[in-house]
Amino acid sequence: MTDHPNNDDWLRDHSRSLVPTRKAPDRPIDEDALRENLVNAPEVPGEISQKKSKDDGEKDDVGAGKESAANARSNRAEKANARSSGRGGGKGRATRGRGEIFQNSPVTPLGIHGDQHWFLDTLGQLRSIGTNFQKNHMLSVFGGQVGLLAKSFPTYAGKSPTPKPADFNALELATAMIVAAKERGVWSPVGRVRGSGAWSDDDGQLIFHAGDEVLIGGKWVPPGVYDNKVYPASDPVPRPAPTGVRGDAGVEILEMIGSWNWARPEVDPMLALGAICAQMIGGALDWRPVTWLSGDQATGKSTFQRLLRYLHGGSEGLLQASDATEAGIRSVIGYSSMPVALDELEPDDDPKKGKAAAIIRLARIAASGDQILRGSTDQKGYQGNAYSCFLFSSILVPPLPPQDRSRLILLDLNRLGKDAPKPKDDPRRLRQLGAALRRNLIDGWSDWAERLDLWRAALAKKGHGGRTADNYGTVLALADMGLHTELPNDETMDGWVAKLDRFLKAETVEVGSNADDMLVHLMSQPLDVWRRGQRYNVASWVAMAARLPRAPEQIDTATPENANSYLAQYGLRVKGRGNDAVLAIANKPLSGLRTLFEGTPWAEGVWSQAARRVAGAEGKNMTFARVPSRGYVIPFSSIPGLLNAMETSAPVVPTAPPMGDEIEDHI
Repeated sequence: MTDHPNNDDWLRDHSRSLVPTRKAPDRPIDEDALRENLVNAPEVPGEISQKKSKDDGEKDDVGAGKESAANARSNRAEKANARSSGRGGGKGRATRGRGEIFQNSPVTPLGIHGDQHWFLDTLGQLRSIGTNFQKNHMLSVFGGQVGLLAKSFPTYAGKSPTPKPADFNALELATAMIVAAKERGVWSPVGRVRGSGAWSDDDGQLIFHAGDEVLIGGKWVPPGVYDNKVYPASDPVPRPAPTGVRGDAGVEILEMIGSWNWARPEVDPMLALGAICAQMIGGALDWRPVTWLSGDQATGKSTFQRLLRYLHGGSEGLLQASDATEAGIRSVIGYSSMPVALDELEPDDDPKKGKAAAIIRLARIAASGDQILRGSTDQKGYQGNAYSCFLFSSILVPPLPPQDRSRLILLDLNRLGKDAPKPKDDPRRLRQLGAALRRNLIDGWSDWAERLDLWRAALAKKGHGGRTADNYGTVLALADMGLHTELPNDETMDGWVAKLDRFLKAETVEVGSNADDMLVHLMSQPLDVWRRGQRYNVASWVAMAARLPRAPEQIDTATPENANSYLAQYGLRVKGRGNDAVLAIANKPLSGLRTLFEGTPWAEGVWSQAARRVAGAEGKNMTFARVPSRGYVIPFSSIPGLLNAMETSAPVVPTAPPMGDEIEDHI
């Protein structure tokens, strides 16, 4: 064993009982506390000896009161020895092991990071103290247990040998807390703290933190340190139903969800059930899909939000709001994996900088899970977890970039018919069903990895992988786990995937990619080279230059023969004809291209990064209106929609010979 074990070694072994020599704190202590303790400091042995010699001399010189003086000397020596040895009232100080404040201390040191000392207090809450160990602050960490601290760190009034019954030596307690935290090593909360909600350990086993207790290995244990992760105490959250209470909660909830008028009634209720399951155990998942409920007024969006609240056990189990900010959500979530459901998250006036955009960015981070680190005015910063599963509802879905659209499961609602039955809304029953569904998921977790692989494989057989498999494989596997104890068979999975297939193919086209979005933006930009109001878009110019069917035959004085001379002014050129033609886009931020991409994510030459990712793109050296620039040559077949206007009956236009290494500009 080394003299300074690392922090993780200490956390794995709570039973070390080394008794190191007490050391003074490494940092200055509060001056008032120091002054108080210096005044009440015990007499050192040298002073006791000097007093004893003086008393003995006075006794010999006077020759009187021999018995009384002897008793006085005995009392003083006993008092001094009691103070110097830590004894008070006949009881010795409690010894401590390495990394302990004192033996059987109800406060657990975690470590030190910079000038912050971290502890779990008597309730199991995560607490920190800086360099100023004020007496009241330490007393708060110890839950006001003055008697316990007075026994372990006694203080005395004047020369009385009896310790004060309701006071403690603040300097010695501060020293013990600092030394114990230092002995535990460097420690910070980043990546090590797990609040309320579901989590998985390094072996993939499910852990459910209910706030006041933690379910590990099927047993409820107090908050604390387990497998190098800290599960601090927090407000209690709704628990799963007791072991053995499974029943048909999933079936009943699915039936309730089916009472809404879904746009895809054959698949949407199952996906919604899977989304609810994902919210219940989101922190334990590798992927947390973002679900968006969309529909016009009177389609039941708010009623569905109310269903969610009751299924999750109320506000203790679900962060739900109609008006929230990203910072507000972060502050409530903290270190937990609490699910989030936000209603009326309508598009912002500025989709890039508005409130909704910031919340959606947070949901994007939470989908794959990560830590949140933010600065603050007090220079201490903010730390938290982003492992929550988000569900939004609104009339309209804001415009989203591809990286957000690919994480989204969109569920559309139609208006309810006049004779449609009202969805069941019994809060007590819904809470019971939610607890039973939570129990189903916990009991079925042992098969989770295998179940997820089966559903992903079923989607892959239809050609759906990547984010599509992440999203739909996760919710389908969770809904299946909430409904059934046994693993699904191929027939069941193939049936569900077949239902989804046609919707997923259309969705893949809609989601696209960042590169597709760049090309769509470029093709749609108006190009008025003479500034005379003839504002054909770039796609029309490109189609004319390639002599595509149904393309303009002439734009003012521009014709297919000279169209490239105008396009080159904008950093664009067309090579070849018909559907085998290609479009060249300059990499350098030429003036014309800068104008076309101004105010977009691809401005100032960033368009070249997106162009590089287009299928079939090749980098080549070329010139544009006598300005040299390397650029990317993109097949027309990779430009969304450009060839769609071609008539099947149109004659085939001869194509140009293959392009060489360079495209030369002779204009």
